[in-house]
Amino acid sequence: MCSYVSIFLTCYITCLTVTTGQKMDKGAIGFPESEENPKFQNKQNRQPVFLPSMCPVNELYYPGDQQYDWICDCRPGYLYHPATDACWLAYQRGPCPEGQYLVLPKTSVIPVCEINPCISDNLVMWHGKCETLGALAPCGKTYPSSALWVNATTISIDCVKIYIEPRFSKDIITEQVLCPPGCKRSIKSQCMPGPRT
Repeated sequence: MCSYVSIFLTCYITCLTVTTGQKMDKGAIGFPESEENPKFQNKQNRQPVFLPSMCPVNELYYPGDQQYDWICDCRPGYLYHPATDACWLAYQRGPCPEGQYLVLPKTSVIPVCEINPCISDNLVMWHGKCETLGALAPCGKTYPSSALWVNATTISIDCVKIYIEPRFSKDIITEQVLCPPGCKRSIKSQCMPGPRT
């Protein structure tokens, strides 16, 4: 009887010692990042993961090209600000003073603070008018739906398609608009004339 009690106490104390020594303030469960574009995958079809126990706020756990190669980096549309060592959403106040927002100049890789012409933090300039970031109305009625957001490729305000997992089908059928012969598609998805000969 005495040996059962001593074994129980030893196990209990060991468990307490092990569990109190670990910090569990952040979640240890990772989730595939589904709110971003599902077409953003590396060559092994591995997608970024939202893993708060591994990465700071506004960062995702991105797969590298090797099987066990992973790295934390800013979410799409977010900018790394070296002075604060953090990622901030473009065209939002972030680390900037009141009345300014964080932007990435075309000639730099380091974001800077600029005066926000719309004054409010959730408003951005869109076609000469202040519009709410994340609103559907400025983009019109399209399918799939688009929202006014930061384009992750160009780091500019744009109508960005909302990728939602369909209820009955895994693939969303979208019409691929081809450029006419002799043209090529630019980074802004516009058909540009090719070089003239």
